[in-house]
Formats: sequence, C-alpha cells, structure tokens
Amino acid sequence: MDYLKNPIFNKRQILFLSNFDIEKIKQRIANFRERAQKGMPDIELVNELTAIFGDQFQFRTEQRSYTTGTKFFRARPIPNDEKEIPLKTISKVGDAWEPPRTFVKIQGRLNAAGQSILYCCANDPDLAIDEARGRKNNHVAVIVYRSTRPIQVAVLGDYSNSNLAKDELSQVFYSFLDDEFSKFVSEGDEGIYTITRSIADTYFTYPEQDAWCYRSVQSPSKFNVAFLPERQSSCIALTGVMICDLKASTPGNLSVKFVVDFDKITGIARYHQIGSVEQKRVFPEIE
Repeated sequence: MDYLKNPIFNKRQILFLSNFDIEKIKQRIANFRERAQKGMPDIELVNELTAIFGDQFQFRTEQRSYTTGTKFFRARPIPNDEKEIPLKTISKVGDAWEPPRTFVKIQGRLNAAGQSILYCCANDPDLAIDEARGRKNNHVAVIVYRSTRPIQVAVLGDYSNSNLAKDELSQVFYSFLDDEFSKFVSEGDEGIYTITRSIADTYFTYPEQDAWCYRSVQSPSKFNVAFLPERQSSCIALTGVMICDLKASTPGNLSVKFVVDFDKITGIARYHQIGSVEQKRVFPEIE
C-alpha cells in the first residue's frame, strides 16, 4: 500500500493478549465458522464473534492515513441500451454519490440493508471498474473524488505488511479477520456479510476514523476504501465523472468519451466533449 503515509500510531509493539490459549481460540474459530455457515441471527452472531478470542483480550489495529489530494474512484456500469446524452445513469449530482438508503435492499460487506455508505478505490480507476463488475458493459461512468484533508483509515487485513506484532497468537487473530474479509460472496448469499460488518463495528471503529480499508476480492493484492456513514462529505470533494468506452480502453489507459460536471444550483449533469474548454477545466489531465 505504497500510496499511504506511514501509520499514524506509535510504533511500540503490543501483542495480542487473551485469557484463552491458542488451541482453544483455533477451536472456537472452527466452531464459529461452522455455525455461521448454517446461518445465525445478527445478535447471536455478534455475541459469538466477540467470544471467540477470550473473556478478556487486548489487541491493536493498524491505522493509516491517505494524504490530502488523494484521488478516490467509484464506477457505475452504464446499461448497453442507454445511448442518449445525458445518460440516465448520470443525470444529476446525486448519481455520483452513494445510493439513497431506500435503494439499498441487501447488505454489503460493510453496510446493512437500508444503510448507504460510499465504497471507493484510492488512485486506481481500473480497480473501481472491477469492483463494480463493469467489464461486461460497453461503457462505464468513472466518478472521481479528491480528499480535502488527510483521511484516517482502519486497515482490515494486510497483517503481513503491517506494523502489528508478529507472534503466533497475533497471527491467528489477524489472519482470521483477514480471511473473513477476503471471502468471495455469491449473489444471494449476502447474509454472510453480517460477519464482516460485525468485525468492522466490533474491532475496527475508533474516534476520528473516516473510513475502513480492506482487501479487494476482485484483485487480492489491492485494497478498497469504504467511508463511515455520512463521513465522506467532511473529507472528499467530487471532481466530476468520466464516461469511458471500455472496448477502446486498456489497463491504465481509459478511453474517455465525455466528462461530466454538475450545475451548482440545480445539480443537473452537464456533459462536455473531450478537447472542450469545460473538459480542460474539470479534468485537465485528460489530453
């Protein structure tokens, strides 16, 4: 994660401590996974999750910071039958942010049903397209934000590259959390996300935190960012939207057909041709 600044915590090593021995914890992990696979009510799952590692236990989290000016990307696939400009997918400023809560019918990796949070990828528009499952579409809207101040994140995983203590018990604890976040979840099995939501809420939420950083299932060597509910408005600003032709794009080189900004009063999307004065104002980096 070379685009992150050095961790913001002090470097004194704190081991994972528990009143359970390592074999008991391993057995409880196995039991928990077996029961979770069969399905458990939310409250029961949370109680069992917090009981895996002991009646009393102590650990630290990896906390890092994205610098001011970092670009964050989100993608929205454009239906292949949507051809008229302005596109229905991007017609107003609200389309460039997280979906309204009433549209969130199923839970996600970090959000409950009816809870809307903004999922992004830092400095990586191609990863954003992959996360949106956009490759099967001809065109995709790549939404661009920029951080307005340093963004503090709790890292869910990446234990081997962290500054956390590297003893056997710590390895068991953090590897369990990393494994849960890296699981592929098929459509229709979103109930499994109760585990990752509980992990984030139980172990990885602290004062002044802006977001979670977690491993991408689509590209396991990379990481996504999910902002805490309603937190994004205090730390990122919308730059605009790039309408990209995926058939003409290559990795690291998006073929941009239009750029979009939004009227500051009405919020209506304004589409601009590549090479126009407006395009150069919104996205001067596009040549």
